[in-house]
Amino acid sequence: MTQYDDRVARQKEKNDAEEWGKRVKYIHANDGVIETAFNNGDVKFETRLPLGGGKLKYKTHWHRENWKGDTLLHKFGAFMSDVRSGVDPLK
Repeated sequence: MTQYDDRVARQKEKNDAEEWGKRVKYIHANDGVIETAFNNGDVKFETRLPLGGGKLKYKTHWHRENWKGDTLLHKFGAFMSDVRSGVDPLK
């Protein structure tokens, strides 16, 4: 059964990379626009528009990078290298 060890390890790394990609990288707010970036390259923009009377209208726009496969694995690998080397990836 050891002939499949490398395939299992590769699939586990792919699953870990996809899960990591769904996590928030940063959130930035400025002038009523909230920008939420994810580790997979996608960015969500939420615009809050005043309607008067204290009410707000929300408009959402996405910029999709759709990193998949080798690109996502490469980004995840770089992230994990920083974590393992003691560099804080959040700085």
